[in-house]
Order: sequence, then structure tokens, then C-alpha cells
Amino acid sequence: IALAVGQSKLTQDIAKVGVLTLHVGTPAPDFEAITLDGKPIKLSELRGKLVFVDFWAIWCAPCVAELPNVKKAHEQFAKDGLVVISISFDKDAKTAKSYAEKNGMTWPQVWVKGGDKSELAKLYNVGGIPATFLIGPGGKIVAKDLQGEKLLRTIEKEIKKLKQSSKETARASDDRG
Repeated sequence: IALAVGQSKLTQDIAKVGVLTLHVGTPAPDFEAITLDGKPIKLSELRGKLVFVDFWAIWCAPCVAELPNVKKAHEQFAKDGLVVISISFDKDAKTAKSYAEKNGMTWPQVWVKGGDKSELAKLYNVGGIPATFLIGPGGKIVAKDLQGEKLLRTIEKEIKKLKQSSKETARASDDRG
């Protein structure tokens, strides 16, 4: 396309589309939020850990059906460095908090006003839920839209990589010492 006038505008628009399209291997957009228990959480402060971000809502039957797998992943892998962050698109924070407490969702819970119209949803290009992102220790997306056994297998595989990397770092440190 040859556009002499407005070409820089077109380039800017294409760049915006690129940012909104999150693929495996691209950096996960940083965000900061307040959890339902009033604590701040910032994605970039979790570097070095494996982070599973789960966009969901109580009214979303597939989301609720997937929660036992998210809970199992948290219980199985939190000790190995997995951090789960659930981001609720429910109409109000009280509903999300009550549900999380009743169902033993002990990992950080965030509620975003506006659901799929919120800035956080736009940042991650989430138009529908459930939507999940597995973010590696370096801050890049390693998998998307994980559910069921695939969720557990992928997290287990990434935890093994994380442990292997830690062992190699320790060995290299010992060799220098």
C-alpha cells in the first residue's frame, strides 16, 4: 500500500492492533490491580514465577466448570512457584468475593468494573470468557486458553522447566564459587 498522506497514522493503527493481539511468545502486558481483600498486585512484580491469569465470572457456566481445575493447579503447584490470579467480570465485587470465599479460591482475586469493557480486558484483548494466560518467569505468554487436563499438563511442564533452570543457575553459581 502506497500512502503518502496519513501513512504514519496507518502505521500507528497497525502497531495498536499488534499490541492487542497477544500471542504465545509475546510479552504479557503489565497491570496493577487491587485484590478483593484490598492488597495491591502488579504482574511485573511476579517476574521469576509462573503466573496463571484467569478471566472469569460466576454467570459463565464454562468458567465455573473450569474452577476445579484452576483450584487443583493452585493446590498442586503453588509450592513450586505458580501464582494464580483470577480476574472476575461479575457485576459487583461483593458477589465475586462471596463466591471465592465459599469455594475455597484462596489465590488472589481481582474484580474489574466493566467486565469485558474494562481497561484490563482491553489490555489482554478479552472479549469472551473464560480466557486464560500462562505467563512464564520472564514475563512472556507461554500458553493461552488452557482448560482441563491440558491446563494441568502445561503448568506441570513449565514448572519442570522452572526447576531445571533453577538447578542450572545454582550449578553455575557453584562452579564460579
